[in-house]
Amino acid sequence: MKRNKLLAIPVLLILFVVPGYINATDISVAKSLSNAFADIAEDVSPSVVTITSEHVFKHPAMEQFKDFQEMLPRQFWPFFPDGDREMRSTSLGSGIIISEDGYIITNNHVIEQGENIKVQFSNQQELDAEIIGSDDKTDVALIKVKGKNLTPIKMGNSDKIRVGEWVLAIGSPFSGSLSQTVTQGIISATGRSSVGLIDYENFIQTDAAINPGNSGGPLVDLDGMLIGMNSAIASRTGGYEGIGFAIPINLVNRVIEDLRANGHVTRAWLGVYIQPVDADIVKAFGLDNAKGALVGDVIEDSPAEDAGIRRGDVILAVGEYEIESSRQLSTIVSTQRPNEKKKIKLLRDGKPLTLNVKLGEMPEEVAAVGITEHSKADIGFTVENLTTEKLRAFDFSTGVEGVMINSVDKSSEAYRKNIREGQVIQKMGPDVRHLEEVGSKREFQQVLSAINPGETVLLLIRRDNNNTFFVALTVPK
Repeated sequence: MKRNKLLAIPVLLILFVVPGYINATDISVAKSLSNAFADIAEDVSPSVVTITSEHVFKHPAMEQFKDFQEMLPRQFWPFFPDGDREMRSTSLGSGIIISEDGYIITNNHVIEQGENIKVQFSNQQELDAEIIGSDDKTDVALIKVKGKNLTPIKMGNSDKIRVGEWVLAIGSPFSGSLSQTVTQGIISATGRSSVGLIDYENFIQTDAAINPGNSGGPLVDLDGMLIGMNSAIASRTGGYEGIGFAIPINLVNRVIEDLRANGHVTRAWLGVYIQPVDADIVKAFGLDNAKGALVGDVIEDSPAEDAGIRRGDVILAVGEYEIESSRQLSTIVSTQRPNEKKKIKLLRDGKPLTLNVKLGEMPEEVAAVGITEHSKADIGFTVENLTTEKLRAFDFSTGVEGVMINSVDKSSEAYRKNIREGQVIQKMGPDVRHLEEVGSKREFQQVLSAINPGETVLLLIRRDNNNTFFVALTVPK
């Protein structure tokens, strides 16, 4: 009996204490937010579709049986799986209506190499779709159905979003029977790159639940405006773990303009090889922070060369866009129009400089910006004097000067920073303002011995005839 009385005390406290903290104003605010979410979902859902496509393939095991059955008399063939038989699978994704006459955007990976693409609308109507164009570098695709008076979504401006804003994600997770699923969260981060999903990454990160099947669906703000297209998740299990990525709608719109007009994307080109600014580069170049993109080399006759950009410059801004990382520079340049004129803000020898550049059109055989990733560790390589035979063996032109790397420890910092056998070190020093040419193994050792253990040595390395890059290494203690 005494125990029951004790158990009743918490219940009485809840009944008498909690109402004192929850007043009419609190409930009104909660209801307003709840109603806002419901109104947005009701407004946006007619613009969200479910997309299915068929993929045809031959099962590898069947191919093996085919090879085996051909060794036997034909009367035995019916007892083996048919090696020529095609198998089919169906992929599922989401899409967003952007015009009344049937244009729909989605992810490239939703419809890539797909056949018999079908679109199901919120009213359960189903229509066949054709692919207008797709771009695997941004994972954006444009499809079209023969529809009329469809409900296009309202376009927002992804350049104006802020971390912490409420957002809703809508799509068809896992199956078509779960279409029009609405989840809620916030913008966790913007400008996410180096995720490793596509070539040009500038993702919006959100904790709104995104699962397989949500790809291609909308991410909208509290005004019901489209700010991103859901694209991927970071997950150890394949399910939702609180980290989802959406492609900013301004980037999507830039790609869609080209797909709608030409069926493919035309990209601008700067003509530089760049690399990240890591802690060792900051030290070697005397920078204040690790922002920007370091120019490892400039392509001959490129817009960058014409503008006066040099090897060793650190690019900080292109037009109105500040550059936080090398991958961001790649994305920003690729989304501009060829022949556009931009101001490039950079640091040269630690001093700010602004140059005017006229962007070119990216050649088919060249990426907009070559990126070399680096990380941290120790020196770990040996060098030898250059010879004509060595230059010829590694396809260098005669006349290249420096010392050649002849072995690299795979557990070293040098290896992790992409230093490899056959590359040529041309200059080195404690920082960018004190680089010395090294024409022999002896000169290499002299410069290296002048740098104290624990300090940084900066190397200018020629990867091939057309490409050099900087590497900053910590001299081991």
